[in-house]
Amino acid sequence: MVAIHAAVIGYVRSRVARLSNMQSSAIEIGLLRFQNPNVPDCTFQFQLHAIVDPSRRFRGEERLKLNQMPITEAAEQMLRQVDASWLNDPSQKEIRERLMDVVLQHLDEPLVQRVVITDWLCLPSQSVGLHHQVASAGH
Repeated sequence: MVAIHAAVIGYVRSRVARLSNMQSSAIEIGLLRFQNPNVPDCTFQFQLHAIVDPSRRFRGEERLKLNQMPITEAAEQMLRQVDASWLNDPSQKEIRERLMDVVLQHLDEPLVQRVVITDWLCLPSQSVGLHHQVASAGH
């Protein structure tokens, strides 16, 4: 009985150690902030992440970091032009599909499996403008 108990504990510990050494397959692309003319009273902001094939994580991270600014620029430009109904969709299906297209256009190989949106905010446009003016005045 003691031997079985020890074997189970050893197995569980090895699995926990293996999981703790694994790196996440999520790579942060960055913070996106944009205004859509169809929703003038709101400035949208969120974090964009890419889920990459775990076996190609290093290559995926390298390519995403190299193309971070062009991806951000193209994504924000696209988001400024989307249909307002997409911005109110809780599942964000259309937006995620379009963001995935943007990400894949900037990579020379299919490293990204999907994109994830976190920290979605709709900030009152007036408060964002005031914060930007105050921050700019300090420089």
